[in-house]
Amino acid sequence: MSNLAKPLPPLELLQELFYVSETSPSGLRWKNPRVSRIKAGDIAGTKEKNGYWRLSITTDKPRFYRAHRIIVYLQTKKDPGIKIVDHVNGLSKPLNLRLATNSENSYNQSKREGRSSIYKGVCWDKSRNKWLANITKDNKTIYLGRFKTEKDAANAYNKAAVNLFGEFIKLNVID
Repeated sequence: MSNLAKPLPPLELLQELFYVSETSPSGLRWKNPRVSRIKAGDIAGTKEKNGYWRLSITTDKPRFYRAHRIIVYLQTKKDPGIKIVDHVNGLSKPLNLRLATNSENSYNQSKREGRSSIYKGVCWDKSRNKWLANITKDNKTIYLGRFKTEKDAANAYNKAAVNLFGEFIKLNVID
């Protein structure tokens, strides 16, 4: 079972232990800590190297859970299950979360490093000396064309993204 599909502790337990807080870097604060060194109101969790916050919660045995998944559970009263918790516009704030499929989560990711273009969905086609634009949805790559300028290719990506990605869109910012 993957980390994402791991069921969260019972909602009643989470409501007893934590509350959602915009002023906490993890998005959670302790309401009723079970350890004497932790006080009510303290920031809940520890930050991992990858930037995510995690918490250790003991039911039958200690387990780690991602803070943003607990936040969504507390806010919606539904365990996210196999859904991904997506950070709207890439902002990691407690009230800036939503559930998404793996595909939806990929729609608003930034461009990959190491590509030849500064824009998402654009790369240099050296065999034709033009900028190539494409977009991927549901693991299918859609060819958008070749363009004389990088900006024209980025605009083609943006136009396609508007039609394909809805609320999960992340457009190229074009000067």
